[in-house]
Amino acid sequence: MRSILILFLTIGVLAGCKSREKTISEDDRELTFADYSNKFPTAEGLRWNADSLKRKRADSLAFKSRYLKQFLPDTLGKGVFAAAEKPKYWAVGQVKMTEDLRLFLVEGAAKSGAAAWMCFYDKNGAFLQRHLVARYTPGGAKKTGFSVDRKGTIRITTESGSAVSREDVYAANPDGSLALVLTNSNEPSVTGLFNPIDTLPRKHKYSANYTAGEGNIVSIRDGETAKEFLFFIHFTRDKGACVGEVDGTGRFTGANTGQWRDKQSGCIIDFKFSSSKVTITETGCGAYRGIKCAFEGSFTKKRK
Repeated sequence: MRSILILFLTIGVLAGCKSREKTISEDDRELTFADYSNKFPTAEGLRWNADSLKRKRADSLAFKSRYLKQFLPDTLGKGVFAAAEKPKYWAVGQVKMTEDLRLFLVEGAAKSGAAAWMCFYDKNGAFLQRHLVARYTPGGAKKTGFSVDRKGTIRITTESGSAVSREDVYAANPDGSLALVLTNSNEPSVTGLFNPIDTLPRKHKYSANYTAGEGNIVSIRDGETAKEFLFFIHFTRDKGACVGEVDGTGRFTGANTGQWRDKQSGCIIDFKFSSSKVTITETGCGAYRGIKCAFEGSFTKKRK
């Protein structure tokens, strides 16, 4: 009888140990990319706009700080939320763009408003790039939204009132950058050009908007380090017959020079800055423009 009692006690202890092993929380172990990915419902397509951002989300479902530090850039909310604000972030959904590229939609909100970003990762979970694609500011005149369909076509819309005033259609490159495919607009001019980095910090002396007539802009914003800068270039030639657009992260190569190299296409864009303008030249950037124009020329610095 005594031996039987000892046997039952041993079984009970072992069962208790196994039970405790199964209930180890994510707070007590190292996070994996699978932990992060599983937060995002899988979908064939996504649509998110200013109305979507108005919906209040439960604080209990927001990402814990461990996820933010490990899987998202710490500059995600800069230029969108004030430095004193403490925004919360939520997982919205994910779309498998290709075998090697995955899109995750992340929403952030604070008292001043809400925004959403497309965040691209490779098949191994390495972060590539993020793009601000939806924004809602109470009382704001313009609102932006986006959608991605099952074919991987990305549409970013700019709304004025109840009408869609501009729709930019993009394809995602393997490195997470975007290539403009076409633009649909009911605006009388190109002054409503959507600049995806417009609201990001511009403290560096060369961070500014540089223009060369309507529809031609080189936008420079602060990078995550002093050696980097974010850029967005859009230009049009021959009354819109030839268009080019690209965005990415460049590196300063000298006191007043910078360069961007695209590993996927081989495109190289060189930047030369002065106090009043930026001059750009390209090498092999046909993937981002029409065949009869190029990323080249001087653009004059605009005052804030």
